[in-house]
Parts: sequence; structure tokens; C-alpha cells
Amino acid sequence: MASRWFSKGVATIFVLLFLACSYVSFEVENYVKVDVLKIVGNTVIIGHGCMAIVAETSPERARNILLGMEGIIPERPTTHDTIVQILKSFNITLEKVILERFDGNYYYAFGYFRSKNKVLKLDLMPSDGIAIAVRVNAPIYINKTLLEKVGKNIC
Repeated sequence: MASRWFSKGVATIFVLLFLACSYVSFEVENYVKVDVLKIVGNTVIIGHGCMAIVAETSPERARNILLGMEGIIPERPTTHDTIVQILKSFNITLEKVILERFDGNYYYAFGYFRSKNKVLKLDLMPSDGIAIAVRVNAPIYINKTLLEKVGKNIC
């Protein structure tokens, strides 16, 4: 019962937000599309070519990303699986996830959600954005400046 209430509440919030938003711009030249995404233990390796951000996360977050990458939905769905079902039910697509910046403590990411001609830009935890993006095959981008500053050569 509580799960059904939670899902309806989240769905209602998405719908109300879409009613209030308009198109949000995105300048591709400032970003690179992620073509490297690996999970090694609790480490997320995400980048482009030989440059990648290597960041530690919790075991649960790493597992949620890995499940999405492998296309596995456990017997009891994760929150990310539930969000994907809500998006599908309301015909909302995740257009992209962008890793935008790092403040020395936290990484910041945004998800761009579309419903018809409206786009909503939401602040997301990077691990949540990645976990949802891999489930719906949405592209992930990294701010070029961020990748230059904190990226490591992985080749």
C-alpha cells in the first residue's frame, strides 16, 4: 500500500512539474558523450576516450548502476526501475544526463526529461542519473571542463 502511494506521489510530482516548465537549452560543444562506463567494486569509471572520472560510491549505488547496465531487474524492483515505469506510464522520456561539476565534495548532475514539447531539467545525484540513463539507453554527457580538471588517464 505504501509503495503504491509513493509511486502515485512521485508520478503526480512529475506531471505537475511538466505542466509548469518549458524548453531548457543544452550546448553540445561544452560536453562530451560518455563512451566509457565501468563499475569496479564500489568505483564508478565514467568518461570519454582515455579520460575518465574515477569516483567511489556506496555498494548499493554501484549495484544499481551495474544492474541497469546488465539489464537486470531484481525480483523486487529498485527505485530506479520504479522511476522508469513511471516515466513510461506518463510517456516521459529521459533525453540525457549531464555530469556538470564537482565542488570538491560532491559531483552534480542534471537529467533532462521530455513530455511532448516540454523539457524539465532536474538536479540529480550522478549515481541516480546514471542508473536511470542506463535503464532507458539515454546518453550521458560530461562537462569538458570537469573532465579536464578531475579526469584521469585510464589508457
